[in-house]
Amino acid sequence: MPRSRIFARDIMNDTPPFCAMDTPLSEIARRFAEEGITGLLVVDDDKRLFGVITESDLIDQQRNLHLPTAMAVFDMVIPLGEARFEKELERMQAMTAEDLVQLNVKTVDADASLAEIATIMSDHAVHHLPVLENGQVVGLISKHDVIKALANT
Repeated sequence: MPRSRIFARDIMNDTPPFCAMDTPLSEIARRFAEEGITGLLVVDDDKRLFGVITESDLIDQQRNLHLPTAMAVFDMVIPLGEARFEKELERMQAMTAEDLVQLNVKTVDADASLAEIATIMSDHAVHHLPVLENGQVVGLISKHDVIKALANT
Protein backbone atom coordinates (compact mmCIF):
# COMPACT_ATOMS: atom_id res chain seq x y z
CA MET A 1 0.00 0.00 0.00
CA PRO A 2 1.56 3.37 -0.95
CA ARG A 3 2.27 5.58 2.04
CA SER A 4 -0.27 8.22 0.95
CA ARG A 5 -3.03 5.59 0.94
CA ILE A 6 -2.55 4.49 4.55
CA PHE A 7 -5.05 5.84 7.06
CA ALA A 8 -5.48 5.70 10.82
CA ARG A 9 -8.08 2.94 10.53
CA ASP A 10 -5.52 0.78 8.67
CA ILE A 11 -2.85 0.86 11.38
CA MET A 12 -4.71 1.49 14.63
CA ASN A 13 -5.24 -1.03 17.40
CA ASP A 14 -9.02 -1.35 17.16
CA THR A 15 -9.26 -2.90 20.63
CA PRO A 16 -7.24 -0.39 22.63
CA PRO A 17 -6.79 -0.80 26.37
CA PHE A 18 -9.03 1.53 28.34
CA CYS A 19 -10.32 2.15 31.83
CA ALA A 20 -12.83 4.34 33.63
CA MET A 21 -12.02 7.48 35.64
CA ASP A 22 -12.59 5.62 38.91
CA THR A 23 -10.18 2.77 38.12
CA PRO A 24 -7.75 2.37 41.04
CA LEU A 25 -4.12 3.21 40.38
CA SER A 26 -3.08 -0.25 41.60
CA GLU A 27 -5.22 -1.88 38.88
CA ILE A 28 -3.81 0.47 36.23
CA ALA A 29 -0.23 -0.42 37.22
CA ARG A 30 -1.09 -4.13 37.24
CA ARG A 31 -2.54 -3.89 33.73
CA PHE A 32 0.53 -2.09 32.40
CA ALA A 33 2.75 -4.83 33.84
CA GLU A 34 0.64 -7.87 32.94
CA GLU A 35 -0.61 -6.74 29.52
CA GLY A 36 2.64 -5.10 28.43
CA ILE A 37 0.85 -1.89 27.44
CA THR A 38 2.45 1.54 27.23
CA GLY A 39 -0.72 3.65 27.15
CA LEU A 40 -4.23 3.40 28.53
CA LEU A 41 -7.24 5.40 27.35
CA VAL A 42 -9.55 6.79 30.03
CA VAL A 43 -13.12 6.75 28.72
CA ASP A 44 -16.72 6.96 29.92
CA ASP A 45 -19.38 4.27 29.42
CA ASP A 46 -20.06 5.53 25.87
CA LYS A 47 -16.34 5.32 24.98
CA ARG A 48 -15.98 9.10 24.90
CA LEU A 49 -12.38 10.01 25.63
CA PHE A 50 -11.35 11.83 28.80
CA GLY A 51 -7.62 11.40 28.31
CA VAL A 52 -4.62 9.09 28.35
CA ILE A 53 -2.39 7.56 30.99
CA THR A 54 1.07 6.48 29.84
CA GLU A 55 3.77 4.43 31.49
CA SER A 56 5.67 7.71 31.93
CA ASP A 57 2.76 9.03 34.01
CA LEU A 58 3.01 6.00 36.30
CA ILE A 59 6.76 6.44 36.67
CA ASP A 60 6.45 10.20 37.24
CA GLN A 61 3.88 9.52 39.94
CA GLN A 62 6.56 7.64 41.91
CA ARG A 63 9.42 10.13 41.55
CA ASN A 64 10.86 12.22 44.33
CA LEU A 65 8.93 15.32 45.22
CA HIS A 66 10.61 18.63 44.33
CA LEU A 67 10.22 20.86 47.34
CA PRO A 68 9.58 24.52 46.64
CA THR A 69 12.41 26.90 47.29
CA ALA A 70 12.22 30.41 48.63
CA MET A 71 14.22 33.56 48.14
CA ALA A 72 14.74 36.15 50.87
CA VAL A 73 14.68 39.76 49.73
CA PHE A 74 15.16 42.21 52.57
CA ASP A 75 12.68 41.00 55.19
CA MET A 76 10.34 39.25 52.75
CA VAL A 77 10.36 35.55 51.88
CA ILE A 78 9.23 34.92 48.32
CA PRO A 79 8.20 31.30 47.61
CA LEU A 80 9.33 29.92 44.25
CA GLY A 81 7.71 26.99 42.47
CA GLU A 82 4.66 26.51 44.72
CA ALA A 83 2.36 25.68 41.79
CA ARG A 84 4.73 22.96 40.57
CA PHE A 85 4.99 21.56 44.11
CA GLU A 86 1.20 21.41 44.48
CA LYS A 87 0.82 19.67 41.11
CA GLU A 88 3.52 17.12 41.97
CA LEU A 89 1.96 16.50 45.37
CA GLU A 90 -1.41 15.81 43.72
CA ARG A 91 0.20 13.37 41.27
CA MET A 92 2.06 11.54 44.04
CA GLN A 93 -1.19 11.09 45.94
CA ALA A 94 -3.02 9.76 42.88
CA MET A 95 -5.42 7.01 43.78
CA THR A 96 -7.50 6.63 40.61
CA ALA A 97 -7.24 7.27 36.89
CA GLU A 98 -8.92 10.64 37.41
CA ASP A 99 -6.00 11.78 39.58
CA LEU A 100 -3.37 10.84 37.00
CA VAL A 101 -4.98 11.18 33.56
CA GLN A 102 -3.57 13.59 30.98
CA LEU A 103 -6.48 15.64 29.66
CA ASN A 104 -6.62 17.55 26.37
CA VAL A 105 -4.76 14.92 24.41
CA LYS A 106 -4.19 15.05 20.66
CA THR A 107 -6.50 12.79 18.67
CA VAL A 108 -7.08 11.91 15.03
CA ASP A 109 -10.05 10.88 12.96
CA ALA A 110 -10.13 7.34 11.58
CA ASP A 111 -9.59 8.81 8.09
CA ALA A 112 -6.39 10.71 9.02
CA SER A 113 -3.50 9.92 6.70
CA LEU A 114 -0.21 8.39 7.80
CA ALA A 115 1.48 11.72 7.03
CA GLU A 116 -0.97 13.58 9.31
CA ILE A 117 -0.44 11.04 12.09
CA ALA A 118 3.35 11.23 11.83
CA THR A 119 3.23 15.04 11.82
CA ILE A 120 1.10 15.22 14.98
CA MET A 121 3.29 12.69 16.76
CA SER A 122 6.45 14.50 15.78
CA ASP A 123 5.30 18.09 16.31
CA HIS A 124 3.66 17.41 19.68
CA ALA A 125 5.93 14.61 21.04
CA VAL A 126 2.95 12.26 21.19
CA HIS A 127 3.54 8.54 21.66
CA HIS A 128 -0.10 7.45 21.83
CA LEU A 129 -2.74 8.89 19.53
CA PRO A 130 -6.39 8.00 20.17
CA VAL A 131 -8.51 7.53 17.06
CA LEU A 132 -12.03 8.94 17.23
CA GLU A 133 -15.09 8.52 15.06
CA ASN A 134 -18.24 10.50 15.85
CA GLY A 135 -16.71 11.49 19.20
CA GLN A 136 -16.12 7.90 20.31
CA VAL A 137 -12.85 6.02 20.67
CA VAL A 138 -12.45 3.45 17.90
CA GLY A 139 -8.72 2.82 18.20
CA LEU A 140 -5.27 3.80 19.36
CA ILE A 141 -2.11 4.39 17.36
CA SER A 142 1.32 4.10 18.95
CA LYS A 143 4.64 5.19 17.48
CA HIS A 144 5.37 1.51 16.95
CA ASP A 145 2.27 1.22 14.73
CA VAL A 146 3.53 4.13 12.59
CA ILE A 147 6.98 2.57 12.26
CA LYS A 148 5.44 -0.77 11.23
CA ALA A 149 3.34 1.00 8.60
CA LEU A 150 6.39 2.85 7.26
CA ALA A 151 8.40 -0.38 7.13
CA ASN A 152 5.66 -2.06 5.11
CA THR A 153 5.38 0.67 2.45
